[in-house]
Amino acid sequence: MIAKRLGIVGLGLIGGSLALSLRGKRGGPEVWGCDRSGESVRLALAAGAIARACTVAEIAACDIVVVCVPVIRSIGLIRRIGKRMRPGSVLTDVGSVKTEIVKAGQESMASGAEFVGGHPIAGTENSGYAAAGPSLFRGKTSIVTPAGGNSEPALRRVEAMWRRTGARPLRMDPETHDHVFAYVSHLPHVVAYALVHSVATLDSRVPLGYSAGGFRDFTRIASSNPEMWKEIVLQNRAEVLRATAHYRKNFAQLERLIRRGDGQGLLAYFRRSKRTRDRL
Repeated sequence: MIAKRLGIVGLGLIGGSLALSLRGKRGGPEVWGCDRSGESVRLALAAGAIARACTVAEIAACDIVVVCVPVIRSIGLIRRIGKRMRPGSVLTDVGSVKTEIVKAGQESMASGAEFVGGHPIAGTENSGYAAAGPSLFRGKTSIVTPAGGNSEPALRRVEAMWRRTGARPLRMDPETHDHVFAYVSHLPHVVAYALVHSVATLDSRVPLGYSAGGFRDFTRIASSNPEMWKEIVLQNRAEVLRATAHYRKNFAQLERLIRRGDGQGLLAYFRRSKRTRDRL
């Protein structure tokens, strides 16, 4: 058993899906949950996703606590909960930026307790408990970010929790995580927001009703929660700015090929991009 009692702080898309994916599994933990939204708590209780609603102060009595709130809010909660955790317990999170969160967690834990950073690579453009589902993590990768002071048993407990949801745990140090996800997650969101913004601010007022499938598919993630993405970008801003600079360099190369009418150059550029995308 990974834990007798598991607590979830934040019952939105990720926290609600975590609770639902653990619901009713033999040998699974009793799940406690808390959320600022009373409606989310009510729905989670009614669905049997959580066995008990509790406060942030009470949740520190759990063997494993998972903080599932936006990244900037999570640091304050980790510091508040960490100092209350019991010896042998583990505090973890789901944030898509890791360096600052892991540092805060490592500095805030009560004696004998551990903080282990985490990031499940799953989600949709929708948010809130209403968007949660028990299969969100199935077949997906869940990053665990070991840092100084983490014991092997604590890391394995967090990995075992994610395996129970159907996810595949993968270890990655916090700095590498933030570098990688600046390119493969944070930059795509920034670019999608910028593309929609560029259309929205056109003097010619292109009707969005005429948008082709490519525009809709490419910009789907611009429907993601703006508040959440503001926080992610600001917390990982150094890596995001490196990624946007690299993107501008490659986009400038594409512009030069178009300006010169270089058909062979464009074909080579597009073919290399296609080969890379097809390997995903």
